[in-house]
Amino acid sequence: MDVPGIVNLKTAGDILISGAADERGIEYIRSEGVSDIIDLRRSEEIDPQYVAAVKSAGMNYHHIPMMSNAMTDEQAKQFLEAMEGIQNTRVLLQCASANRSGGMFGLYLGATGKCSTEEALAQAQAAGMRHPGLAQSIQTYLQKQDK
Repeated sequence: MDVPGIVNLKTAGDILISGAADERGIEYIRSEGVSDIIDLRRSEEIDPQYVAAVKSAGMNYHHIPMMSNAMTDEQAKQFLEAMEGIQNTRVLLQCASANRSGGMFGLYLGATGKCSTEEALAQAQAAGMRHPGLAQSIQTYLQKQDK
């Protein structure tokens, strides 16, 4: 979906997946009913004015910093807990390019039993995940949860 002010936006029901957004992107996602943003970028990737703009738009901001090539079990736990706390509303999963946000979308699908690990990884790739290291860490996490 091509939306000014937001990179690589995709939607999957109440979950939006994207790369970076500017003020136009914030306005768009707010107009789409998003109440929460889970930002997966590292602190040094984020402009503090962006966080202030999200909060001044009335949205909740969750920060779970990740590298683009791997996910830790702790990051998975924090992410899944954040998603569990966001009910009956729309959420934006965001990183710089949609690689991490796509990956975590797949993690969510697999960890909540919405689909198999293989399908979760395919959905993650369709949503923007590109790094094989991230895919491997998500696959490993989901396989451990199945045991």
